[in-house]
Amino acid sequence: MQRYKYQGLDVNYFELTNQFPSGYISNRLLEFTAYYSNRLSYTEVENLIIRTTGDKLLSDQTCRQIVINKATDISEQLVRGVESTLSASVEQPLIVNQNVEIYEPDSPSILLFDDAIQVKAQKSKREKSTIKLDKTDGQELNKTSTPAVNTDVVILQTSRGEFEYITASLPRDEDQESMSLALVVKAKIIQEYGQQNTPLNLVAITDGAKVIRQRLLSLFSQPITIILDWYHLGKKLRELMSMIARNKQEKSEHLKFLFSRLWRGQTTQAIEYLSNQVVAKNKKKLLELIGYLEKHQSEIINYERRAAAGTTIGSGRVEKGVDLVVGHRQKKKGMSWRTVGSKALAILKVVELNGQWQHIWGLESVIA
Repeated sequence: MQRYKYQGLDVNYFELTNQFPSGYISNRLLEFTAYYSNRLSYTEVENLIIRTTGDKLLSDQTCRQIVINKATDISEQLVRGVESTLSASVEQPLIVNQNVEIYEPDSPSILLFDDAIQVKAQKSKREKSTIKLDKTDGQELNKTSTPAVNTDVVILQTSRGEFEYITASLPRDEDQESMSLALVVKAKIIQEYGQQNTPLNLVAITDGAKVIRQRLLSLFSQPITIILDWYHLGKKLRELMSMIARNKQEKSEHLKFLFSRLWRGQTTQAIEYLSNQVVAKNKKKLLELIGYLEKHQSEIINYERRAAAGTTIGSGRVEKGVDLVVGHRQKKKGMSWRTVGSKALAILKVVELNGQWQHIWGLESVIA
């Protein structure tokens, strides 16, 4: 921005013409600030604005508040839309197909991915460290766990075949909880598929977390088809077998057998093998693995057959998605977050990833 000398002062055009009242922030500057706040720290955004305009127009705290204010506006619009959609669909609930042909490449299905990500939370000013020390050598014995901010992200396949990111809204008031993500997802499914006369071939691919499974089951009055992500199944198997097997050779033999069975969806054979053929170094972990397979037995499919059909067996899309929405900006070394600030950035990023950024700032006509 060009600057001028006027009565011994160094001023810009807007200061010279006195067009804007004190504290005025243009829509363009608001958008610029919010956009770069999901790429840089607030201090870096403050410095970027100084470098771009030549003036310190905004502080880092003002940048943060801009993000929260915009996320609040988006949340209010989202809540109104969800409430309107759900109230209009009470008499015509969606029906979900409970027998989806998951192995047929020509059988259309609606994919839904669900995952969560945590970032380090800022500690309360009142919170004091509770580290205990061994009086004999000064070593830490235990301490309170690090608090975390949890953000859930859902990716839904739309009626156009694209994928849309969904996350929960900010609460209307500090004392209230935000609208549940399950309601937001349900409303979006109704918006996309509410005119469909046949049952929906909805298929959810998840990491098996209990909270995710409960959320999916709460979406409709009928259970939906859930597939346990192959990567997470394998990861769990390796982690527990490392504590179960007595040596590397037995571990290798056990994993080879179990992977060959689970890849084909033969969960019963895998459980029988663990129960009868494995001599455990850690009996508790063996029982944990058996319990894990029993709990997820209905979600462990014939991955070999589904992969051969060219259909998805993993939740890699949402693994990358949670990193794009939250991790890339918020999981850097030394960062910690308040819940509202973390979720506000996530909401703005979801809008951007869904291609709605220009729309929420009213910039379509400017770009065109």
